Amino acid sequence: MWNFFIPTMVYFGSGVVEKHAKFSDCGSKALLITGKRSARVSGALHDVTKRLVAQGIAFELFDEIEENPSFKTVEKGAEFLRLKNCDFVVGIGGGSPIDAAKAIAILGANPELKAYHLYSKKVEYSLPVVAIPLTSGTGSEVTQYSVLTDKDGNKQGFSNLYSFPKYSFLDPRYTLTMPEELTISTALDALSHAIEGELLNNGANPLVKKLSFEATRLIRENLPCVLNEPENLVYREKLQYAAMLAGMVIAHTGTTIVHAAGYPLSSKKGIKHGMANAVFLVDVLASISERAGEQVKNCIEPFENLSELSKFFEELGTYKIRLDMDESELIEWSEKAAKAPHNRRTPGEFDRAFYENLYKKLKKDE
Repeated sequence: MWNFFIPTMVYFGSGVVEKHAKFSDCGSKALLITGKRSARVSGALHDVTKRLVAQGIAFELFDEIEENPSFKTVEKGAEFLRLKNCDFVVGIGGGSPIDAAKAIAILGANPELKAYHLYSKKVEYSLPVVAIPLTSGTGSEVTQYSVLTDKDGNKQGFSNLYSFPKYSFLDPRYTLTMPEELTISTALDALSHAIEGELLNNGANPLVKKLSFEATRLIRENLPCVLNEPENLVYREKLQYAAMLAGMVIAHTGTTIVHAAGYPLSSKKGIKHGMANAVFLVDVLASISERAGEQVKNCIEPFENLSELSKFFEELGTYKIRLDMDESELIEWSEKAAKAPHNRRTPGEFDRAFYENLYKKLKKDE
């Protein structure tokens, strides 16, 4: 027995905002959630504001979203939303602006809540969210997840059914301005979602299995092509489609300890999230394969084996990551990773020593 649930209406293709965005279905005044740069240079902000004006819908801009958005920033955004009387939000950007938009939509509609309540309180209402991704990675445009950074600099993800976007508009043209480093990192984020999700699914939901396989295949075949021809819209479109499929996978499965291990690399050392996942993925899967070899083999398809997957990562520069870390950091990260909820759903036993060994491999030679 299995089920599949994605309440988001997805529009995909060149010009979808101009052709299909009916913002009047969401409300009468929009809060646009962006970072400082990518929404502008990609052309997405222009397309959205042009469409809003054409439909006679007022809007405000909150462009203060940083990479790994903080509790403080989303609380500020929610306060701004209420001050300006906005009744829906539009997240334009990579995973950070879209994740922030989800949090701001909930906090803005529930003024008694603070960001930390998103992880413990039952939320029964959110303002509508529209997602317009500019990267091909997180799949946040089709998930109920949002990852924020707490006051101590730790990344934490929350899940809420009200956080599924009402509409998502995926235009591969917006991804053409991604630099190579971001193209690689976001694609590897999507790849880790596809593989981790199917590891947890283990064939139980046949649709999730098919989506995982297709996402992995598309990234394996098209990421090298995009790096060779970064202006090729056909390859960019296939990567964005793959990231969306991988998002649908984790919407039904969640992620594994790979994410738990990678979080401090992003929040503490500035490593891009996708790279932080990829650097650990093969080692984690190798450990799991000792007791669940067939499960690992199935989740990485169409890669033939872990050696092929490792070679793929190596050619993308994944294993060049080396970090300055002291003993206290190593212990702190390992203790937190060992307590993360991801451990309960990942096959195997993973104690502090396991994570210490993972992190030690990344330590710069002294």
